[in-house]
Amino acid sequence: MKFTPLLENEQAKQGYTHRLDFSYRDIPAGIAVNTPQVWTPAAIPNGTIIYDAFLILVTPFADTADTAFNSDTLSLGDTGSATRFFSAIELNLNGTFVSNSFAAAKNQQYTAADSLKLTLNAMAAKSLSNLKQGQAIILLRVGNENRAAIIDNQGP
Repeated sequence: MKFTPLLENEQAKQGYTHRLDFSYRDIPAGIAVNTPQVWTPAAIPNGTIIYDAFLILVTPFADTADTAFNSDTLSLGDTGSATRFFSAIELNLNGTFVSNSFAAAKNQQYTAADSLKLTLNAMAAKSLSNLKQGQAIILLRVGNENRAAIIDNQGP
């Protein structure tokens, strides 16, 4: 998983300031069936505003050996609400995947330090570790006088 600031010309063209790249390669081996995986890609400093977010599903996620694995959903939020920006967006090739999605919450201002939380959920009786393809990009528009603090945190 990679969380980076966009280049100045990319920011000017798209309006977003940061990019979070997520792939099936970020999923650790050995996750139990029906167990979500949670990542903390970046710290959010006090005073930060996340104005908007946009999800792009580049390649739908799938267990290429099991077409019955037909649901894995992504949520993006923070410590206060795991689904603040995206709530259970379907990413699976064998399900009804969503190619693009705008954030549910806009203009989220943080009055205390927090963290972004990305959650991937699997369907019952399936393990996320079995996913063999998939890539998503989340674009964020972040601002405040402390913006450098959020862009320097690369997460795990």
